[in-house]
Amino acid sequence: MPAKMPERIIYWIATSLMLGLMAFAIVIYPLQYESITAHFEELGYSSYLVYPLAFLKLTAFIVIITNRYRNLKDIAYGAYFLNMVMATAAYLTLGANPVHAYVGLVVIPVSYILSNRVRGEPTRNLFTLSSRSV
Repeated sequence: MPAKMPERIIYWIATSLMLGLMAFAIVIYPLQYESITAHFEELGYSSYLVYPLAFLKLTAFIVIITNRYRNLKDIAYGAYFLNMVMATAAYLTLGANPVHAYVGLVVIPVSYILSNRVRGEPTRNLFTLSSRSV
């Protein structure tokens, strides 16, 4: 059943906000590496996570935009949601207000739930497990 116009609007608003959060991190992590690593360490995370997180967010961004592989899309949404959960926990532990993480915790599930209705479910998987019995 195709999505109605309000669903499309809600999907694209949620997805745009989510991708905006991703794009900000993708750009700022390498450009402001020193301050980002200091911020990560203040939150209790290791500084070596900065570049891998930027790369993984770029990969997730591409996977979500292309909407080509079902299993990769599920992994991208799930991993980014987990990233927001961890960011929320870290900020709350410090007594800070993680507004960006709260936004992510709302828009990621909304985007995921509406994505198949608005854009169609991808029919391919990048990898599959063999159905052979061992």
